[in-house]
Amino acid sequence: MTESLKIVRINPRKNKREQTSYNWKKHLNAFELGRTSIVPAAAFSQSLLRDFNEMIKPGIRVEVRLHDYDANTNGVETRWFGIIEKVAGLRVLVEWLGCTSKVWLHSLTDDIHFVGSCAKMDSNELKCAYVPPVSMDPAFRSDLPGFIAVSIIFIKETTQNNAKLQQCVDTAVVGGRGLTKQYEKHRKSIFKTKFRVGQRLELLNYNLSTELRVARIKEMVGRRMNVLVTEEDYPGDLPDDEDRQLANNKDQYWIDQDSFFVFPVGFAAVNGYKIVANKEYLSHTKKIAHAMANGKTPRYHPDDISFEDAERDVPPGEFHDLVVSSILDFCVTDGYFIVGMDGPDAKSDSFPMHINNLFMFPVGYAEKYRLKLTKPEGFKGKFVWDKYLEAEKAEPIPFDAFKPMPSKDRLKMFQVGSHLEAADMCENQFICPATIKSVHGRLVNVHFDGWDSAFDELYDIDSHDILPIGWCELHNYELQEPKKSN
Repeated sequence: MTESLKIVRINPRKNKREQTSYNWKKHLNAFELGRTSIVPAAAFSQSLLRDFNEMIKPGIRVEVRLHDYDANTNGVETRWFGIIEKVAGLRVLVEWLGCTSKVWLHSLTDDIHFVGSCAKMDSNELKCAYVPPVSMDPAFRSDLPGFIAVSIIFIKETTQNNAKLQQCVDTAVVGGRGLTKQYEKHRKSIFKTKFRVGQRLELLNYNLSTELRVARIKEMVGRRMNVLVTEEDYPGDLPDDEDRQLANNKDQYWIDQDSFFVFPVGFAAVNGYKIVANKEYLSHTKKIAHAMANGKTPRYHPDDISFEDAERDVPPGEFHDLVVSSILDFCVTDGYFIVGMDGPDAKSDSFPMHINNLFMFPVGYAEKYRLKLTKPEGFKGKFVWDKYLEAEKAEPIPFDAFKPMPSKDRLKMFQVGSHLEAADMCENQFICPATIKSVHGRLVNVHFDGWDSAFDELYDIDSHDILPIGWCELHNYELQEPKKSN
């Protein structure tokens, strides 16, 4: 069984429950043997704040720090060369140059470098040396200190002549593509987010979609942020209930930074939407709305997320089926409109939505891709779109108004039975190991490993709630164990 090494992170975030976080070791070994499939990282839509898909590919040569000799090198970092053989999510299978032994590494670990980076270190003091891994020759195990001493002497001699050392490196990796310097530059910036802890925004109430509330960012992990309604902006004391969006006890409400639940400060005032906020906030956003109505640049508080910062928002709840819906009204803010699910409660259950959302599909999509379409409440008999539109004197939204379908090559990356990590849409603080159960156009039906099929959820392939394996590991975020049957 090929060893799977832990990630070495730049990110200092601590996770008290790291030891309980699920790992993908058995799936990685099955993938190596061709017995299972894993959704490639290239299939996802910006699951990271930087795109590494063109840098991390099979056949790429890398330089990897070894930890075989840490106890014997007196602080000198040892490295060797490898070739990426397979890519599984954010994990890569690397074969060492000079032998057939392999190792599973996280593609964004601090232990991976571009080829030659060790040789290019500008220092009079030896800090790095190229040393083969122990697995290259069993004889190394009998005298590690002696082997390391000889290797370091060799490196010290060759550093006097950098050309000779560079020739050694070039010889080791000749004939192949190497990891670029840009990789390390981008890797150091993957934790730089467009928002920050402490900023405030307007958050769609997941229990009452016709209402927004002022919320604050309490924590950020990669693209995901824990957003809660606090007493600081609330009109009076927070209700003492089980609302997960309220900053009571240890509640968490995790969403992506581009979530459709997120609205800029002033959205409610500009669009005449209901918002729960204190008098100070209402007065502040009234001035923002007045400035925008008069073509002026509004004044924001330093902690405000402005219209330029935020772009979208979302319908609440789980996503199991498609529902017959209509546009009820258009917002003042460009690109936004109010959507209601057809039926007697259309207005009371309506919510604001952006034209670029991932939750809206053209008429006939459910039938074409074998999905259940929920009929309007109170509708009797068989539902047929043409007859329904005629009876309602309504028109379908033109097909070209929707997001274009992804390329066939990308859609093929989402294979039934492939593994990934997925955030639960109901309990969104939980990210779970999951498997693709079926594919319906641009929607994938995701099964949470170990759970009953009643908990399956539909995700657009551009959703930021589905992630490549290794995402939780990268951000030191707990990956839930699959549910075990009694």
